[in-house]
Order: sequence, then structure tokens, then C-alpha cells
Amino acid sequence: MSGWNPPPAPGAPYGYGAAPYGPPPRRSSNGCLIAGLVVGGIVVLSLIVVVVLVVIGLNAKHEISTPSVAGGMTRDTYTETKSTSQISSQRSIIMRTTLYRARNIQSAVYGSGSEKYLFVGGTGTGFDDDTLYSRFRSAVDLEVEGKINTLTLPISDAGGDGKAVCTTIRNPVTSSSSYSSAICAWETGTSIGTVMPVPDGSTLSTSRTWDSTTVAAIMRRIRADVED
Repeated sequence: MSGWNPPPAPGAPYGYGAAPYGPPPRRSSNGCLIAGLVVGGIVVLSLIVVVVLVVIGLNAKHEISTPSVAGGMTRDTYTETKSTSQISSQRSIIMRTTLYRARNIQSAVYGSGSEKYLFVGGTGTGFDDDTLYSRFRSAVDLEVEGKINTLTLPISDAGGDGKAVCTTIRNPVTSSSSYSSAICAWETGTSIGTVMPVPDGSTLSTSRTWDSTTVAAIMRRIRADVED
């Protein structure tokens, strides 16, 4: 019959033949692969940067100097001339602590008013800050020869890289009184320094008592200016 169209096949619109079902379009994996490579590259690069920074920090080469101002205090050359025995003692402690590897040892007294602090420090190679606690404690004990009581403890904040310790010193003045002071030190792979209170050069008074917390805070302040 003219103009007659056959009924549509099931699932096909009226007037059209059955539409064949072809395979689904292929999904390109190139985009996902590229994105994965980019993300992976960023992660690897970040890890490399972290490792490099850690290695640089562990192998940082420090220098020691004695500027005119350190820790907010001015250098006191007069008191330095009165502190030769303390300087010699601290040098000996540093040499024993570093197994005699310390070089270019420098010293200075910094003060504000009647507060005076002796800094002694040096540089070198092959220092082992992991042994600072045991070696420093032994060095101090050898220096005082058992004449005064000492207590050495590690401190968590060295004021920079490396490790730090403080030794509390209790020196009997009379049978009923004693004088307390402290020596604090830091050490890295290439530097070491000690800080301790010293008598005011104008009076040579030793009546004041210092605790390790106070001296540790002063050590960190001085370190910031004497170590590069």
C-alpha cells in the first residue's frame, strides 16, 4: 500500500529501523596517567627537598665569633682580664668534651650592670653532639676534682641545632651555707660553646646564686649572636 511504513522495531522510534548497539566509546587513560605522573613527581620532589634540608642541617658548618654585643649585653674586657682562671677551666672542659678536636677557641665576657657571663666557644670537625651529655659531665667532674658538687642534665632547647646540657654547681662556702651556679653548653657537629656567670670585675663578688634555667636562657641569647 502506497505511503505505508512498517511498524518500528522494538526499542526504535517510529519510522526508523532498529538501531544497532555498537561498543561503548573508549575512555582515554592518557589524562589520568599524566595527572598521576605529575602528582607522583611532586611528592618525590618534596621528599628530595626535605632530605636535602635535613642533610644540610646535620652538616651545617658553624663559625664562632666574639662581637661587641651578644645576648643584648655588651662585652666587658675588664672583667675578662679578671677571669683568666675561669676561661682556662672552660677551655679545658671544651677540649675534653670534643676529644681535643676543638680549634679556634675564643672567649668573651658579656654583661649588663652587675650581671656578667663568660662565653667560651670553638669550632672543629667530627664533634658528636649525641655524646655531649656524657662527655661534658665527665669533663666538668674532672675539672672540679670532686671539690664541689655537680649535677649535669640535658636540656631540650639548645637555641639552634645540636644538643645542650647544663651543670649545676654547688660550692660550700661554710658548713651551713653554699654558693650555687651553673654552666650551660651546646654542641653541634662543628661548634661548641659554654656560658657561665662570673663575678662582677669591679667587686669580684660571688654572693649571688644562679640556677640552670636562668643560665640556659642566657646561653641561648648569647649563642644567637656568637655563632653563625
